[in-house]
Amino acid sequence: MRKQRIKTGTMLTPNIIQLCDDNIENAKCKSRNDFIEDAIMFYAGYFNKDDNIKYNSQTIESLIVGTVGLGNDTIAKLLFKFSVELNMMMNVISATHSIDESTLTKLRGKCVMDVKNSHGKISFEDTVAYQKRKQ
Repeated sequence: MRKQRIKTGTMLTPNIIQLCDDNIENAKCKSRNDFIEDAIMFYAGYFNKDDNIKYNSQTIESLIVGTVGLGNDTIAKLLFKFSVELNMMMNVISATHSIDESTLTKLRGKCVMDVKNSHGKISFEDTVAYQKRKQ
């Protein structure tokens, strides 16, 4: 439900009006009035003890959303690059080694268990040692 507004005479400099207009979309506001109301509530929360929780939670939420968004993009790009390199390595190994399906199936099961048991922290040294013991 929309709150009833009282019309007031507020004077703003052209720079402040432009600042509002430039940021309305970023603030997800529908109008200059909405933007100014949100800005006042945010700023007042900074000063008022009772509203500090709301102010701090909005601030923290904004920081987390921004940080997580950047993190997700970075992780997605790195995973893509990693997948390309892994695919290249698998193709090179497949082209140079002859492995029967039974051995490949057993190896996949062992690798799944290794990853689960080590929580994804697999060392190259452990893999080399396993392969030497196997020979």
